[in-house]
Amino acid sequence: MTDPTPQALATPTPEATRHLIAFRGERTATGPATWGQQHIWRDIVAMLPDTAFFNIAQVAFVPPGVDLPGVLEQLAQLTSRHESLRTLAVPGADATLQQRVLAEGTFEVDVLELTGAEHGAELREHFAGAARRLEARGFDNTAEVPFRALVGVLDGVPQAVVLCLSHFAADLAGVRLLAGELGALLAARAGGAEAPPCPPAREPLEQAEFENSPDGLRMEEKALRHWSTQLDRAPADNFPRPPGDPAAPRFWRGELVSRAVPEALRAAAERHRSTVPNVLLAATAALLARSEGLEACGLKLVTANRFRPELHHAVGNVAQEVFIAIDVSGGSFTDVLRSVWTSTLGAHRNGQFRPERARALAEEAGVAVDCLVNDLWSTTWETPDRPALSPGQLAQAARQSVFRWADRLDQDEVAFFLETFAVFEDPGLIRITLLGDTSRMEPARIEGFLRGLERALLALAEGDLPPADFPSVAALNVPGPVPR
Repeated sequence: MTDPTPQALATPTPEATRHLIAFRGERTATGPATWGQQHIWRDIVAMLPDTAFFNIAQVAFVPPGVDLPGVLEQLAQLTSRHESLRTLAVPGADATLQQRVLAEGTFEVDVLELTGAEHGAELREHFAGAARRLEARGFDNTAEVPFRALVGVLDGVPQAVVLCLSHFAADLAGVRLLAGELGALLAARAGGAEAPPCPPAREPLEQAEFENSPDGLRMEEKALRHWSTQLDRAPADNFPRPPGDPAAPRFWRGELVSRAVPEALRAAAERHRSTVPNVLLAATAALLARSEGLEACGLKLVTANRFRPELHHAVGNVAQEVFIAIDVSGGSFTDVLRSVWTSTLGAHRNGQFRPERARALAEEAGVAVDCLVNDLWSTTWETPDRPALSPGQLAQAARQSVFRWADRLDQDEVAFFLETFAVFEDPGLIRITLLGDTSRMEPARIEGFLRGLERALLALAEGDLPPADFPSVAALNVPGPVPR
């Protein structure tokens, strides 16, 4: 392996120094892109130049006994072990996409050096700010490896590492696996033990080979049949009224940070004998559909696609978006939960296919598939080891929720995109964002939806809430009949 001793470059901020770290892998190779890579690449091209939206970051903590050169060496080791971290996108003139694995090269590491005496209680915020700046820089996936890192150093001792990857290289599950592997490598180094072997997993080039094999194509046909079934059950459009005049920029993202929502979800899941992710999805679907006068809702979700043993430990992008139809016509919230359970179970079993074929099915069916929910928060949230909040305490927590406008975009392909995130500084909070097309959801309605979702969840924590009552409880007006 190439010596990972850093070569100092320019300083990106007053706080961090950037270094180039060398890596060396086993092969240089080029082949077709995976279906997951194709999906992300299409979105990256559509979103240019703001590709930082597709970055994913995770934190690994450094055990005592590992110095900065040791951390840098293990980062270089990670890059050598996983081809996805040294893979470039190769777009073709005929709109095809290939992937190229590099045998050697460099990646960037920012080193943030702080002293406790100088910064005191601000240490955590300094590190969080540097991590946000790291994640906010987009990758040029055709020219630079899709991996970078930040090392936080306190009084000369490394404390934590932020791994940042382009979504072209890995999905969230893959990045979490990578952070866990780095933690194991650092622990072995701290204890003077042998480095743990790299868990066996399919590399992206081999995944693409499987997808184009007879077995892979049969798997795809089964998945597309499931898409067709869900399209038949979905409304033609979750926003059936004609578009209005958009704002400029057209797409606005609102953000609600809440301490009440996690507690309400916890209570509602216990009351309705369901899971926190299903309650959140069912409440979102009921509010979206019923506030538009509909009795069904079509949504895209992200499925991990890691059922196969060879993908359990894959550090790559195998997740894809799947489409489901949720029935919200029943008389109780339990009916919506039942529809969520059956539709998501089938979708997660049928999540691998060529994105362009799924889009063609939706176009043929005349169904808009431009509404997405991506729940990242509940995959890491753990139930607090304390009694649940009372209704009065929930109401008090909700009064402390904070809304702000996060960003505004000139272009996107969504009408509605709701995401949930953990808050690094406080695990008791949830950050819910909603990106809306202002020709379908005016800015006031984007904010109203987020605040209304919180109100609906608080109501579900106390009892049943029939789907038809969601708009009134959420204080969202139902539009009049759709013009014919």
